[in-house]
Amino acid sequence: MNHKDNSPDNNAGKTRRKKLPPEAVRSCTVTTKMTAAEREKIHDIAAGCNLTPSDYMRQRALGYEPPSALTEEESALLHNLDGCRVDILNFANALAGMKHDARIILFQKVSFMLDWYRLVVPITNAVTEFLNSVINGGRLSPRTRKTIIKI
Repeated sequence: MNHKDNSPDNNAGKTRRKKLPPEAVRSCTVTTKMTAAEREKIHDIAAGCNLTPSDYMRQRALGYEPPSALTEEESALLHNLDGCRVDILNFANALAGMKHDARIILFQKVSFMLDWYRLVVPITNAVTEFLNSVINGGRLSPRTRKTIIKI
């Protein structure tokens, strides 16, 4: 009799794969010949999109344009953007914590508002510029783009 030992010790470190329906199982292949330079270029582009070469080629063949991964500079800018978001939230929370009369008095001080505006405009312009460059570079999904445009 064939008996499989399914005890935890025998299967340590193994994970079970989710069973896919037959139509979702990738069992067919397409073979193509290319030069070594073409192969290297496909591998480089796929790596830039955080995809395997197979996933990259499948997406391109099916008409999708996979977004490329953020560059180190863009990642640093995104991290800086998160800092700006924290500053904006802190400012909003400080305003929310003020009494209504105190907020009115604050916003009626023209010199304060002009100084504040001069400080905020470069930040909002930088955020807009960054988001536009990311959108135009195809690095955001269409769903995210719609959300940003609505804002």
